[in-house]
Amino acid sequence: MGAAPGGYVPGYESDLTDEALLKLCADGESSALRELVRRYQGPIFRFLARMMGSDEDAEDAALEVFVRAWKNAPRFQYRAKVATWLYRIAVNIARDAHSRKKVRPKEVWLEDAELRYLSVGSAEEDALKQVSRDIQGQALRRALGRLSEDDRLILVLYYLEDREYEEIQAVTGLSYTVLKTRLARARRRLRKWMEDETIEAGK
Repeated sequence: MGAAPGGYVPGYESDLTDEALLKLCADGESSALRELVRRYQGPIFRFLARMMGSDEDAEDAALEVFVRAWKNAPRFQYRAKVATWLYRIAVNIARDAHSRKKVRPKEVWLEDAELRYLSVGSAEEDALKQVSRDIQGQALRRALGRLSEDDRLILVLYYLEDREYEEIQAVTGLSYTVLKTRLARARRRLRKWMEDETIEAGK
């Protein structure tokens, strides 16, 4: 296969931007899709695991993200970042799965560093002074699982995915004011569930 329009040479996908890769996907270049998978499979899987509470479900969902991206690449309007678009697809897949199961995960998958990040300097820290780190981690995982899907989505994107307000707005479709209000509300609800989970764990 020779050079494609625009100077693309097969084998140099790693040198291309996400946008250029998606345009190649729209032209049927499977190597471009493989490069997008290489770049985003890990982050998308971690995000879905946090949202769905299941590694197995997250693996299936992550695969579906890239299948949908491949199919819909010709219709992408380039009004947002490709990465943002992939997260938006992931959110829709997680919501579809939630609607089918009609249940929320009892525990959300998190790494130890993320557990510390969410708890340091917040109200739940005082409530957890007398409990072990393991109990704290389990309580936080369960507390996140008890939140509504929308609350959990905002918290995961902002605190764990470290996304800026503009990116979260693009993924969720919320205005800045509504997003800021919901983020504060979700944080308060997380603190309440944390306190409840900690009390239960200490009994």
